[in-house]
Amino acid sequence: MHVSEDDLVLHYYGELEPAVERGTAEHLAVCAACRANFAALQRVLAAVEAAPAPVLPDGFERTVWARLQPSLPVRRTGWTAWMPLSPGRLALAAAVMLLVAGAFFAGRVSQEEAAPILATDDLRERILLVDLSEHLDRSQNMLVELVSAEAVGTLDMAAERERAEDLVAANRLYRQTAAATGDNAIGDLLDDLERLLVDLAASPDQPSQDDMDAVRSRIDAEGLLFKLRVLSSAVRERQQQQIRTRAGQSS
Repeated sequence: MHVSEDDLVLHYYGELEPAVERGTAEHLAVCAACRANFAALQRVLAAVEAAPAPVLPDGFERTVWARLQPSLPVRRTGWTAWMPLSPGRLALAAAVMLLVAGAFFAGRVSQEEAAPILATDDLRERILLVDLSEHLDRSQNMLVELVSAEAVGTLDMAAERERAEDLVAANRLYRQTAAATGDNAIGDLLDDLERLLVDLAASPDQPSQDDMDAVRSRIDAEGLLFKLRVLSSAVRERQQQQIRTRAGQSS
């Protein structure tokens, strides 16, 4: 069973009950689909948090309501009308309203100079960690498949080569970022990974068994899979620290 969107939002803000929080974190560690959903959600919520709150004109609420009301479900009556929305849906609704407000002003206040939206260092780090975590997961999955394949015929090398090409492009950006920030340990690991990915991207559709054995030996000798797992765990821990910090600031 996957983590619901509401729980992912609450996990992002650090507002889940302790027991549910532990279960959610454990599930995200083993479920690639939920990690991908959470990564996409993090990008949206981080961008929303960075957007400046606009000054709304008089009557803005009435204008938005008039546009939304025709598409809304029939209003509940009786005791069900007092059932509150879940915190996750309220957070998403607030995000949608903020985006609607931005679109409103983009079309009606074009004569005013747009204020620059400057991403904070914290926001940039959050987005980078989300993308890096996803890249490390994809790289690990590929290496695990290569190491676990018992014979050449069990792998679709054309697909693996295309997969490696995609990873090379992303890996180069993260390696350059690590070099620019002086993080030599991460830079060296990504450099080793990139060399392997480049070779895999240039491999033939039907490599020999000796070629595949050499790839597996190389992964094992350089400890790439182990190092990637360690780095991935460190990145997730950093993300959890950010979540706890934001939860502390909001309390």
